[in-house]
Amino acid sequence: MRARHMVVSVCMVFLAAFPEATAQLQVNADIMSRYIWRGLDFGNSPSFQPALTVAVGNLKIGTWGAYSVGAQGGSAFAEHDLWASYSVQTAAGTFTAIYTDYYYPSAGLKYFDYGGKGSGAHTLEVGLGYALAEDIPVTLTGYVNVHNDPDNSVYLQANYLLRVDGVSLDIFAGFTPSKGAWYVARNASMINIGVKATRSVVVTESFSIPVSAAFILNPHLEQSYLTLGISF
Repeated sequence: MRARHMVVSVCMVFLAAFPEATAQLQVNADIMSRYIWRGLDFGNSPSFQPALTVAVGNLKIGTWGAYSVGAQGGSAFAEHDLWASYSVQTAAGTFTAIYTDYYYPSAGLKYFDYGGKGSGAHTLEVGLGYALAEDIPVTLTGYVNVHNDPDNSVYLQANYLLRVDGVSLDIFAGFTPSKGAWYVARNASMINIGVKATRSVVVTESFSIPVSAAFILNPHLEQSYLTLGISF
């Protein structure tokens, strides 16, 4: 409970710091053929992923979920996260502080159980992202679990963005520098390499749907995935 109250208090302080800013509310959802996160398959089934985001200036606060579609019985997977980010733009690029609260309803744990040492219902993660100047389309991000992960797992990723024939390409590579159950890693491992292609499919003159396809390889687990996603 203490951790939950701390998060709520921090969010209220941030919101109070922007009394004249206009809040923007975003509601969207993705339908994915598979939910692949940092090289790991969650649910082994199609996934419906709704999201709700409030943006006030450079601050964003949101909630995001992933729910298996068509999974049977105990194989059904559900995830519901809370997150916040704050970005600062400089001449050297954009820095973004990130906070995520991971919760898995399908694990059968009570929501308000904020216990630690791997026994609670929530895993808390903090991260820092750095996007280089606009003419250098490279983003670097790093994350570390700070609560309810005995390994304090770390994940680092680099992204390179480009556009080819109207298609946006995101080339990425991510690894964990140490052993950790969170990433099913026995040692320092490259776990997430791939490319994601996104384009807009025009439905009407005023409405289009982003469609994406991604090839993802987890060299550590020797697994590969090809996913398709539709965003609304």
